[in-house]
Amino acid sequence: MDKSAVPQIDAQFWDELFTTGNMPWDNKQSPNELLEFLGKYSLPALTQSCSRVFIPGCGAAYEVKAFTRYGCDVTAMDYSEQAVAVAKDQLGELGNSVVLGDVFKADFAQPFDVIYERAFLAALPREYWHDYFAMLDRLLPSGGLIIGYFVVSDEYRSRFPPFCLKTNELAQALGSKFELISSSPVDDSVAVFAGKEHWMIWQKI
Repeated sequence: MDKSAVPQIDAQFWDELFTTGNMPWDNKQSPNELLEFLGKYSLPALTQSCSRVFIPGCGAAYEVKAFTRYGCDVTAMDYSEQAVAVAKDQLGELGNSVVLGDVFKADFAQPFDVIYERAFLAALPREYWHDYFAMLDRLLPSGGLIIGYFVVSDEYRSRFPPFCLKTNELAQALGSKFELISSSPVDDSVAVFAGKEHWMIWQKI
């Protein structure tokens, strides 16, 4: 894949933002839709279907606490050293759930039951989106879930994040391998995502 035209949105770019605290996407807590989703399940039912969770491009990784509270085994990963440092600091004893690494090159011994999306795709230049969707297919078995937040806008354009999906683009990218279980607009997004964010659940066929 030719990535020569990609803006310099790399680990150093994100390190600087986390170091300076310039994080307009950061709501400093687990979002409501995720908490509602987790709360719908009894602990035994959730741990059967959601025992292994992967959070790619995790940033500060607030959601590790929510998933862990419901008995899930969580792996969160980011390639920004400063993001990982922030996550480990705020998670305390749960900090071992966060690892430094490239999610597209990481090799895991087992697949995951759930991949949680929170502003990772929107942080990736489009030249990397093929890698993202290939990762979802590779790391999820049949029945596995993609849950989380997707940023959709047909008008918004920028050389820098957020990079927005167009209407129906996600369904086209996931193709015949995933089924949309639910989708709803988010009404309490941070300003940078306001009016563009959708909570979705997809299941691999």
